[in-house]
Parts: sequence; structure tokens; C-alpha cells
Amino acid sequence: MIIYLIKSTLLLGLLLGVYKLLLENEKMHRFNRFFLLFALVFGLTAPLISFEVSPEQSIAGIELQQMERIVNAPAEAVSNSVEPLIVPRKETSANPGITPTTPEKASRPLGFLDVLLGIYGLVTLFLLIRFAVGLFEIRNKIKNGNHTKTDHATLVLLDEPIVPQSFLDYIFLEKQRFESEKIEPEILDHEFIHVRQLHSFDVLFIEFLKVIFWFNPLMYLYKHAIQLNHEFLADDAVVRSGSSVSNYQEMLIRVSAGNTSLNNTSSINFSLTKKRIKMMGKKISKVKVGAVWLFVLPLSVALIIVFSAQTDEYPKTISMQEIWDSMPPTTYQDVELEYDGPSGLYHPLDEHSGVLIGPNGKPYTGERNTYSVDTESMIQKETVVNGKITQTEFHMYDSTGAYQYKSVVIPSLDEDGNTVSTFYNDRLSDSLTLSMKKINTDSLIINKAWHPNGQLAWEFQMKIPGGGRQGLATVYDENGAIIEQERYEDGELVEKIK
Repeated sequence: MIIYLIKSTLLLGLLLGVYKLLLENEKMHRFNRFFLLFALVFGLTAPLISFEVSPEQSIAGIELQQMERIVNAPAEAVSNSVEPLIVPRKETSANPGITPTTPEKASRPLGFLDVLLGIYGLVTLFLLIRFAVGLFEIRNKIKNGNHTKTDHATLVLLDEPIVPQSFLDYIFLEKQRFESEKIEPEILDHEFIHVRQLHSFDVLFIEFLKVIFWFNPLMYLYKHAIQLNHEFLADDAVVRSGSSVSNYQEMLIRVSAGNTSLNNTSSINFSLTKKRIKMMGKKISKVKVGAVWLFVLPLSVALIIVFSAQTDEYPKTISMQEIWDSMPPTTYQDVELEYDGPSGLYHPLDEHSGVLIGPNGKPYTGERNTYSVDTESMIQKETVVNGKITQTEFHMYDSTGAYQYKSVVIPSLDEDGNTVSTFYNDRLSDSLTLSMKKINTDSLIINKAWHPNGQLAWEFQMKIPGGGRQGLATVYDENGAIIEQERYEDGELVEKIK
């Protein structure tokens, strides 16, 4: 349990750090909402998943033991100091024919762990009761208020000063101000957005997690981030509907400056208003959206490996073929290939990493297809030339077995010898190219995408480590004309060219 708590806290902290550094200040609010909820679920469940790797196992040059040691060291140190206190003593009988009697156990004094568990239980019970009381308070407000039905929500009019706020499909308003038409339409639209986008469920989810994990300060930071994201979403929808940005900002300041709000509701918060006003002036960048997808998905896979891996006793270097052989027999291949190389690691562009040998004992040229044992559907197609994989095609299906789409990955080298991987997806309008080149001690990731007609759609560069954009970032139309162009230095926008 202690190891789980420390692992989950580290993972939640890492994901929140990614959000704060790369996502929070970008105008991609729908994705950010998904990321925050995903981070909470992923951070709490990933440490429960485990699979074994060898202490010196490496995949594509990454030594998992070193990464896992960093994650497990603080957890094991705490666990080793506490868990031996609760290990039961084993009683055995010298004569196997005699069943030993069990004497009455003397009561032992309360230990430190018992006190901690008692405190946790009492605080959790108190917070659970407070959470339930908050829900009953909302229920009583709904029951006692005057109701006005609309197409999207029920307005609950209260005889008390209250800031406009929503819960599920109810919007709470001050009756006197509503009947005298002193509540601006934009403020009502803002609350309608909260209702339509089901923001209350996000709030209830994080509030419940706070009850269970009240000792974890990250839960309170996640709540603040979720609430701010909800306000960004509602503000963006109101502004898109045609409202004046300046007038709307003035109304936010005026409305949020006073009155009270209920627990577990979505309301206009004065402390968040400054960030919201600043966000309204930003514009969406396709370049930034593409960069986020390219980094978040590989990051999730890496975190699963790091936080779920368990080492065994036997050091070894694992090859890609060994990884494949260790997988459950749910798939089969139409061609048996063997890896022949000095390093035990396969890389399609490294001439020293070895080759794939065919049934005739020579470097294989042709296709190797992988099929599902259950459905006989092709799930992967590899194109091999002279023992090197030149293209990998992944076929994706839904839960019923119906074909959905395919993704194609093509590794190559550019004229300067830099590694380049191109990604195609027949469900998307863009194809992506990711290349990496070394600049002194840093790496520069070059990202490109194309229109369906083959014309370059956008390109930008990102510096690793740090993740900051570097140099020109350009968006083109289907005719090659520049739509948008910016210049960055170490992640900071220094010039808006177009």
C-alpha cells in the first residue's frame, strides 16, 4: 500500500507538471479537460498494473531498471521501515501428527500504524459526511427555490444573494435580480455551457477523490486546474457565440466580486478571473496542438513502463524478438524470421544492429503479416527489405471486430543522416513526419504535416530536453501560401511574423 501511494503520487505529480508547463496556458481546452481526467484515472490505476522485466533489461537502449529504481527507492525505504511491524509470526509444530492448540492472544498496545489508520478513518468519515451534507444543501435549495424551466436547464430562483452557479441541470440565481432582468444574458449563457458540457460530473469526481485521498495535496491542485479549465470552456463558448469580449470581461469582474456560492457547484470565481481574461485574448495554434499529441501519447506509454515494471533476479538484455515471444499466444505470423545481430537490439536504420533472417537462412525480403488467433484479422503488416523493416502498418478494429482504420510508420534517414519517422493514418486528413537531429548536446525535433494533395500543411521545430519550440513555426494552405508564421526561442514567442 505504501509503495502504491508513493508511486501514484509521483505519477500524478509528473502528469500535473506536464499540464502546467505545456497545456494549461494553451487554448485547447477540450483536450485539456480530457487530459486532466485521464491523468487522475491513469495516475491512480497505473501503479496497480504490473509486469516483470529483468534488472538490466533494455528496450531500444532504455534501461528500465534504472528508471524503476528511481521510482521505487523512496517507496521501498518507507515500506521496509513500517511493514515489518505488521508481519505475523508463524507457529509450527515439532510433531506433524499433533495439531498445535491456539492459545488466547494477549491484547497488544496500539502501534503507530494503528494510530495512523484511525486518524485516516476519522478524517475520511468527517469529509464524507461533509460531502453528503453539501449535496443535501443543494437538494434543499432546489426543493425550496422557485423553478423556471428552459430548454437546457432548470433555473432555481433563491431569495438570497448568490452568484450564478450550476449543478447538473440546475442553475441557481438570485430571484430579485433575475425578475428585474439585472442578470446579463452572457452570464446565463456561461452557466448553460456548464450544464450542457456536464461539468458537474468532473467536480463530483474530484470532490470524491478528495474525500478518499484528502492527505494528498495534489488532489487540491487538480481540483483548481479542473475548475479553471471549466471556466475557460464556458468563456470560449460565450465569446464564440458573438458576445463582445471587452463587455463580457467587465461583467465577469463585476459579478465575481461578491455574493456566495454553494459547495460542489460550478460558479464564477473571482480568484480565477484574471487568468480567464488573459486566456480570452489567445488564439488556437495548429502547430501547438500537433506538438501536444506527438508528446503526450509517447509519454503515457513511457510512464506505464516505468511505473508498472517489476524486476526479477536475472540480468539480461532483451531483444525485440524475445519481447514478441513472451507475448500471449493471441496472434500468429505467416513467416518465421530470426534475428541475427551482435547487440541483441534491433533498429531498422542501424547497419550494425543486425538483420532479420528468413527460412532460407538469408536476410529476408518480403512481407511478414501478423493475425489475430480469435478473429483471423490482420493486425500488422511489416515490409522487410534485406533483413530490415522499411514499413510497419497497423490495422485497428473496434470491439465487434469491425475494421476502423490503419496507421503506417515509415522510418528513414534524411540527407544529413538524421533519423526520420513518418506517420500516416487513413482516418486523419494529415500525415505526420517526426525527425530528430543533434545540435551540440541538445536534440531538435522537426515536425511536419501535409494536406491530402501533398502540399506541406505545417512545420515547426522543438528542442529536447525542455520541450520548447525553436525557430520558425509555419502553417500553409493547400496551395502553399503561408497562413500563419511565428518565431520562437527556447519556447518563447519572440516574433509574430504573420
